[in-house]
Amino acid sequence: MLEINDLRRRIAKLKFERASVVIIEELEAQLRILKALYDSATGLFSAGARNPRLRAAFGERQLGSWTFENVYFYVYEQAVALEPDGLDLATFIWQYDYAAPLLSPVAAK
Repeated sequence: MLEINDLRRRIAKLKFERASVVIIEELEAQLRILKALYDSATGLFSAGARNPRLRAAFGERQLGSWTFENVYFYVYEQAVALEPDGLDLATFIWQYDYAAPLLSPVAAK
């Protein structure tokens, strides 16, 4: 959340200084992506608080203990692998179902 707030302040400062619109738009896109990651991790973490099966599946996949940091890392890793096919990445991150891969059967090795 600290990184999001820092980015917000930086964007506001650049807007005040009438910096390049291209730079501001790039930073705003980064901000939307960070917010999407944080919101998605928060949603998944909250869902896990209500669903012990979700927490158990997380552990079964050797993703670590059910902490916000580990859930955020899982969401980040899933988001990096997404292929939005021309859609806005932040929107795609928000819409992705991060619980579904956890709750699907584990493939045999």
